Amino acid sequence: MSKSMSAIKDEPEGAIDPSRVLEKAFTGTKARGSSTACIITLKEQGLHAVNLGDSGFIVVRDGRTVLKSPSQQHDFNFTYQLESGGGSDLPSSADVFHYSVAPGDVIIAGTDGLFDNLYDNEITAVVVEALRSGLGAQGTAQKIAALARERAEDKHRQSPFAAAAQEAGYRYYGGKLDDITVVVSYVTSASAV
Repeated sequence: MSKSMSAIKDEPEGAIDPSRVLEKAFTGTKARGSSTACIITLKEQGLHAVNLGDSGFIVVRDGRTVLKSPSQQHDFNFTYQLESGGGSDLPSSADVFHYSVAPGDVIIAGTDGLFDNLYDNEITAVVVEALRSGLGAQGTAQKIAALARERAEDKHRQSPFAAAAQEAGYRYYGGKLDDITVVVSYVTSASAV
């Protein structure tokens, strides 16, 4: 992601292309390891994003999920990933999104630890309550992450990961302990910024 930040600085003012940023970041990364990637930009024209793997985002409008990036997997729990040193999926495999957003929309981006443990309606419920109580974006992200962590540790509750495992023929129940990163953005009008 640090290479993505550098690539953004090379983009034309107001015309950041997430696909180009992802490609430049991938090409410039020499560190060993692999990662999924989700890059989202907001412009007057709306949301423009790329997502590769099982990290992702949802857009909540008026208390319901109106857009969700799908998880990209080769097979169950075998996600698309970028890797330096060969054997990697390519940035061109990323899903690309263009979506009109409106003031009041809430964008929630997260790693698989979020989406493996919380259903969209659970995330949306936290967002609705946070908006009702006047909680800011960072506080909302912290509440969502805390709930995902709680559910990840619950061995007696059906989770999105457990449902996918069962659908793939595995006997699995409960949450999935994994990294949980959540970023929340509230969409406001340009004049309110």
